[in-house]
Amino acid sequence: MGNPYTIEPKLRLWSGRPDALSRDYDPDQVQPWRPEDGLRLKPAAWAAEGFREITDIEDGFTVVIGDITHLEDALQCRTSQNALNFHFRLSGSSSIEVEGEEPMTVHQQTLVLLLSPDGIAKTERFFSGEHEQSVTICCQPEFILKRFDDTSEKMPKILKACFEGEAEQPIFASTSLSVQMASAVKALVENEFEQDFRRVFVESKALELLLLSLVALSQCEERQERGFVRLGQRDAERVAVVRKSLDENFLDPPSINRLAREAGVNEAKLMHLFKQQIGETIFNYLQRLKMEHAKHLLEKTEESITEIAFEVGYEYSSNFTTAFRRHFGVTPKTARQAVGK
Repeated sequence: MGNPYTIEPKLRLWSGRPDALSRDYDPDQVQPWRPEDGLRLKPAAWAAEGFREITDIEDGFTVVIGDITHLEDALQCRTSQNALNFHFRLSGSSSIEVEGEEPMTVHQQTLVLLLSPDGIAKTERFFSGEHEQSVTICCQPEFILKRFDDTSEKMPKILKACFEGEAEQPIFASTSLSVQMASAVKALVENEFEQDFRRVFVESKALELLLLSLVALSQCEERQERGFVRLGQRDAERVAVVRKSLDENFLDPPSINRLAREAGVNEAKLMHLFKQQIGETIFNYLQRLKMEHAKHLLEKTEESITEIAFEVGYEYSSNFTTAFRRHFGVTPKTARQAVGK
């Protein structure tokens, strides 16, 4: 019997034509899906390690999850299908070039929105050694209007021409991933469900990401209208360096002074740049990371609440319980009981 998983239908909205990525991907023999629900792809062994998963939730709404380590530089060419692409890059970087436009870099911890008119060529360059973890939501404008009809007046203005069918030039926007977005992307990449439950989980998290992205893009426009000045490339890179350091060391974070030295600015400017770019203070950002980590430990391990409290920096479990309840609205004990631990 042949492999029941075929690439062509599920790649169409993402790649533009059925054979677009046949050189780079093959159906993986280990599938967590039923054939009609989703498809896991493996990259060509010479180019990369890892997987991409494609899920057609419904007509005009496709979710692509990637966990790929690129072994050498590679180019992937696609053709636009007049679909909106919300790309959430948790880690790794690449460069995207749309026909007739300047190349744009996709940095880690970034949300990129891209819409190209039908038939426009797109080329993405991946770099050797980069570990890409990402989620891309490909959807037709009609899908967004159908799902978010009651809030259409609050949609990002950048999408207005798209919804009215008047987008003759590529639409591009970007902003930093919020902690909530990063958490949802990570959950999708690490999805342990299979078959029916897997599909439900992907749909729920993808809709969460779509809603968060629409809100984030609207907020960016509001800040710009109030005179908000987008960070220059050098300052954005400084914030990215600091955010990476916090992400990797949140259980024992560097001091503000040390972070400022790493970024090459004084402490006051660092705190201002971070708040401007990320939308919250360094302290609040760290607190979110610690609480998300604590929730993960409660759900996935047998560690006691006292042990988890100590691990995330609380000497007394009562103080941890108060902070956890303030953040999630439930106590650590309730959060653990909800998953049967």
